[in-house]
Amino acid sequence: MKIKRLLSVITAAIIFVATANSAKATETAEEVQYIPNFISFSGIIKRIEVPETEDVGFTKIIFAENSEGSETAFRITDNTYFVTNNEAEIGAEIIGFYDGRAPMALIYPPKPEASVIAIDMEEDKFIKVDRFNEDLLSDDGSLRLNIGPDTEIILQNNETFDGDMTNRALVVIYSEVAYGRPAQTTPEKVTVLFERAVHPIHILTDEELAGIENGIGMAEPIPPLLTLTNEDLMLLAQSSQDLTIRLNDVELNGPQPFVNDNGVFMLPVRAVAEAMGLHVEWFDDTRTVQVGIGASFIVGYDSYSRARMAPMELGTASILRDDRAFVPLEFFTEIIGANVSFEVDSINLQFSE
Repeated sequence: MKIKRLLSVITAAIIFVATANSAKATETAEEVQYIPNFISFSGIIKRIEVPETEDVGFTKIIFAENSEGSETAFRITDNTYFVTNNEAEIGAEIIGFYDGRAPMALIYPPKPEASVIAIDMEEDKFIKVDRFNEDLLSDDGSLRLNIGPDTEIILQNNETFDGDMTNRALVVIYSEVAYGRPAQTTPEKVTVLFERAVHPIHILTDEELAGIENGIGMAEPIPPLLTLTNEDLMLLAQSSQDLTIRLNDVELNGPQPFVNDNGVFMLPVRAVAEAMGLHVEWFDDTRTVQVGIGASFIVGYDSYSRARMAPMELGTASILRDDRAFVPLEFFTEIIGANVSFEVDSINLQFSE
């Protein structure tokens, strides 16, 4: 049965990674627990619930049960990527993936937000969801990709993707694998998942832009031709040459934020953190920045610590620019705990200690 075969492969990969991590732990004074980017659950769909209202943040919940009787309830949202076109129905086989580093309520069954869902996959197909480095080695070290001439590489909206896949969340479909350390495969299809900092959205026409412009600061504004989502505003902010930061509705002075080549907002850590009332300290010998009493990072690395939790990767390394440390916007949202929204030319942060 496909589910059991997939579980065997996944179990073997987990055992290999666990063994490798255990060996590394013996070489260090402190054992560091590996947290996967994505966690999977395979089983049979037992029931499907649809919320009575539309403002709950998800469109349906799919309850699945595996062969051992464990359950997981996947919350399906507009951002969930479906690998297959098969309908989710009771009795169908399901493989779901969710963010392994996202906080989740301690309830049973767990109700994670599904990142990727596959329904009734073909018997000879395997699926892997993870981030891959510049050598296309998965973050858990279990699979290396060898892109071939027939490999289809697309975005989540089925558009062709020809950009850099380094550190991107990928959905890999493959059928043949050369086992080793690591296993290697030439995938049939690779899907690059949308992420907040690089979310492709509707490209505004000249007419739509004129409508927006006329709706801002005009004596007799006309209604915009479309309702801008936060993602729309984010893209407009990315294109702004005079990007500013607002904290609790107050514009900040200091180094100019910028957008890097990968579309990630980079913010000056000292200016923003001190405006939040957080003490910032620089340790020159280790190139470490400490923010407040619990957050820290080493400049040049995509690794950010908070209190006693394991270091987190945010997809972008911190950098020095004009002798000032810059971090990705996610440092303030994921590590510090601020909320963010966008305007046409500004990043708006909301924060209270």
